[in-house]
Amino acid sequence: MSNLRHLTLEFIRLDDENLEKVNDCFPFLQVLNLIGVGGLKEPRIRLQHLKSCHWTVSNAPLSLAIVAPNLLELRLKCNKPKSLVLETPKLVKFSLSVEDAEGVSFSELGELDTLEVISPDMYRLIRNTRFGNKIRKLAVDSVKLIEDSERLKLGLGTLLQAFPSIISLTLSHVTWSNIKTHFQSEGLVHMKGTNTTLKQLTARVQTSDYTDVSFIRSILNNCRGLTDMRLLMHQDTDARVRDLLISACTMSNPRVRWSWGVWAEGGEDIWVSNGT
Repeated sequence: MSNLRHLTLEFIRLDDENLEKVNDCFPFLQVLNLIGVGGLKEPRIRLQHLKSCHWTVSNAPLSLAIVAPNLLELRLKCNKPKSLVLETPKLVKFSLSVEDAEGVSFSELGELDTLEVISPDMYRLIRNTRFGNKIRKLAVDSVKLIEDSERLKLGLGTLLQAFPSIISLTLSHVTWSNIKTHFQSEGLVHMKGTNTTLKQLTARVQTSDYTDVSFIRSILNNCRGLTDMRLLMHQDTDARVRDLLISACTMSNPRVRWSWGVWAEGGEDIWVSNGT
């Protein structure tokens, strides 16, 4: 058993001593999945050979620590950790879901290429955390609409400043709405003179109106390298509104490759037009 390479534990309770036994008894683990594991207070994963980890924490531990020098892929979901420590210098792909980002901080992830962040505390998470400057693919989900005072902090320019090397950006419908609200109040601040590398933008749009057209035009005017726009409109969007948005966008921006689709809560995205 000490040579075990893959281990999955689902919907059970462990205490910190149990997790220490996993570290000690299975030192050669390469894949570890802890799904809905509760009871932990200050859990610590320390596995030298670990390459992939999926960890969803069902309670609110005081701290979490992962010491895995060869870890390449991490999916981590937790609520309100007082402290989150990552010693994962080779991490390439990271999905982080956290409710409260106050205790989230770690050393820069110098090799990180793909990042997904899911949090209602998005601005603080981005402001306080050094994810690294090599990230090429970024997905952002703010989870819920934030108060107006907070919306004024999180704009597209904020994201592009925090992640200067991204070529692909994916926005949930909530994040799109939040940064559009920011745009309506502040414009595209932090964007002027920015030499952005962004080439592809994918977004879910809850409701479509002329402000979306204005917002999209401003994005394209400021991100001259952006040539691939992929927009998904909610299935309840009026067909006339949808057609007007498509027409206005494609006619005024012929240099852009447009893809259009439909999304619905709990359903799969459906692409109806790809690359027109």
